[in-house]
Amino acid sequence: MGSWPLDPRGPQAESIAFVYWILFACAVVVLAIVVGALTYSGIKFRDRPGRVAQQFHGSNTLELVWTVVPTLMVISFTALSWNRLNFINDVNSNVAMTVKVEGRQWSWNFTYPDSPTFKLQDGTTLQAGEQLDIPAGQKIKLELTAKDVIHSFWVPNLGGKKDAVPGHVTSLWIQADQPGTYKGQCFEYCGDGHADMLITIVAHAPAEYATWAKDAVHQADLLNDPKTAAGRNAFLTGPCAGCHTVKGTTAAGKVGPDLTHIASKPNIAGVLSPVNQENLTKWVRNAPSIKPGIVMPKFEGVLPDDQIDAIVQWLLTLK
Repeated sequence: MGSWPLDPRGPQAESIAFVYWILFACAVVVLAIVVGALTYSGIKFRDRPGRVAQQFHGSNTLELVWTVVPTLMVISFTALSWNRLNFINDVNSNVAMTVKVEGRQWSWNFTYPDSPTFKLQDGTTLQAGEQLDIPAGQKIKLELTAKDVIHSFWVPNLGGKKDAVPGHVTSLWIQADQPGTYKGQCFEYCGDGHADMLITIVAHAPAEYATWAKDAVHQADLLNDPKTAAGRNAFLTGPCAGCHTVKGTTAAGKVGPDLTHIASKPNIAGVLSPVNQENLTKWVRNAPSIKPGIVMPKFEGVLPDDQIDAIVQWLLTLK
């Protein structure tokens, strides 16, 4: 993506860019006229041999022009800006969904709508940090607040910015015309970590958004499931951690491959695809039968089936 004046990706950003370019063009014209007149006058009427510089006082025509023209320009700019502000500030019309956004030092938390689409098994609603996923081509209302100090939400290619204020709710809307990834960040200095308080918005094709939401809810349910915690504990306290590394945990083995993002890999050890519950379970139970000569031992009959299932469930969260 380019800079937002050159590459607006949503109706709000396009509206702001439209006003920006009109004001910029008029400013360039005014600058050219003023500088051109000063330059011409300085050369034409300068004091030089054979000619004495002259002073001219009073010209009703010129005074009328440089009074009326700027006045008309200011009135026009005001009317244009007012019209665009009404469009930008209309946060409630034709909204596809409302997302609650909380800024904190130094990250963003997103809470999706309280609807069946985003409902978790424990009755809570899907939440995410740093990244917000939305359907492309739809208007999304954001309800902003802050936990500690004032932050400011800004994704340049999608539109304007709005402050997130502790104890107060402000509203903003965004819309991405096309699927893609859009970057932004906090625009209000909020402490040492301000520069790293980044925002990522991923817009999905409308036909694919329901699939994404279903998978996101499934992943959140996996993370919240007590079985996942049991699987993590079994992995870290059992033989797995002696061979494998999982960043962010105590597992730092060097014999086997790094499993930090195993659930995002295209295959398991180059022989099983895709990486899903069925294939991971087969692999953990009896890897040598799938890939003879591999160092990983057979765990079927060594670890209880429920422990293997729990380990697999935890591995599926490592994306």
